[in-house]
Amino acid sequence: MKEYDRVRLIVEKEKYVKYGVHKGMDGWICDPRNIDGCWLVCFDQDGPLPNIADIAVKEEDLEVMMGI
Repeated sequence: MKEYDRVRLIVEKEKYVKYGVHKGMDGWICDPRNIDGCWLVCFDQDGPLPNIADIAVKEEDLEVMMGI
């Protein structure tokens, strides 16, 4: 995984749910650094709507949908 990859959350965990992020949601890696096995992921919405959350997500909880 790397910065700007489009990723999908593949688990449902309380630590993500408290930010409004659920299994099956997609976002993009918005920081080039992997810190302690986590990526900073921006979970966005289509169109001009605000982002849902920018949170650290464990790499094993993500799958790459599309890379650049």
